[in-house]
Amino acid sequence: MILLNLGCGGDKLPEPFINVDMLKSHFTEGTPERAQIDALPNYVESDLSKRLPFEDASVDGCFLSHVIEHFDAQRGLALLKECHRVMKPGAHIMASVPDASYFRSINEEDINSNWPRLFEVSDPNNPIPSFFEAALWFNEHFAILTEDALWCYFKRAGFRDAQRIIGTPVHTEALRLMGERLNRRIFSLEMFAAKP
Repeated sequence: MILLNLGCGGDKLPEPFINVDMLKSHFTEGTPERAQIDALPNYVESDLSKRLPFEDASVDGCFLSHVIEHFDAQRGLALLKECHRVMKPGAHIMASVPDASYFRSINEEDINSNWPRLFEVSDPNNPIPSFFEAALWFNEHFAILTEDALWCYFKRAGFRDAQRIIGTPVHTEALRLMGERLNRRIFSLEMFAAKP
């Protein structure tokens, strides 16, 4: 089984995941961080805004944990189309993003002292007045997503049966493995879909 952990950042997962990101470009050769990345047997250096370095219909699933919001709508869609291309028929994609609907629902309570309860984050010295600003309007985020918007991405990329995740999906082994790796769940929108 091959599962892609796209935009892995610091959350590198064990096999059967292949971690894909551009981490080597952030660390100079010879540094401990670069040595750690170079030693990973299941890491592939790749720019997610370009063609993924995998053959058509060659992987069993794609996992995108807090990745899609780092792309504008067209580039995010292009990434999902690449996922569709490399996935085997019947394989699943799973994505999580900051949930704009959640931020709206807790807006009146969103002050730093409430962050542990509302977001499972404790950062008492953070000068940003709300987690809304810190998470949704982070300067490296280029899209704000809701369930309907993420459904549109999946639909346009060619996936079917897109649905919100409640609990941990166990329909297949790939979904179970990806679902176990979801994080920041309290304020995340989590969905999965299938390649026909």
